[in-house]
Amino acid sequence: MKTIKRGNEIKRVDDATAHNMTQAGWEYCPKHEWKALKPTKKPTKDLETEDISDNLSDKKKRKLRKENKRKKYETK
Repeated sequence: MKTIKRGNEIKRVDDATAHNMTQAGWEYCPKHEWKALKPTKKPTKDLETEDISDNLSDKKKRKLRKENKRKKYETK
């Protein structure tokens, strides 16, 4: 994979496509420029820091913590 740009437009393409596009006016650029423009996913809610109500029994609190931990690792 190569990072190429023309003006303000930056793309990540495979090597063969990049070679062809550089001959058509595109130029190579560092990957960090592409990373700076790439949208990042922001978690809507951190499951681990989610408050668990004090009025629940210990068993239910443990169950909720376990479910939150499982959900956290499923999304990765």
